[in-house]
Amino acid sequence: MANGQVVLVKTAPVDGGPPVRSVFFVAEGDAAKATAIIADMMAPNETVEAWGPLPEAAVKALGLKPGDYTRT
Repeated sequence: MANGQVVLVKTAPVDGGPPVRSVFFVAEGDAAKATAIIADMMAPNETVEAWGPLPEAAVKALGLKPGDYTRT
């Protein structure tokens, strides 16, 4: 197993207001690939950005396999 990525998703409410933020932990070390994994399931009013690396120990502690993700 290798490092993963922390990915931030911002959802713009349809009726206005501040965006809602969600954090995903992705078992993919490459930031572009991790972002693409999450972006594939997002709606048009959501933006996705890699926020930083997730240590290998955290990936293991979360029980993630390569390409898996979980949301906080």
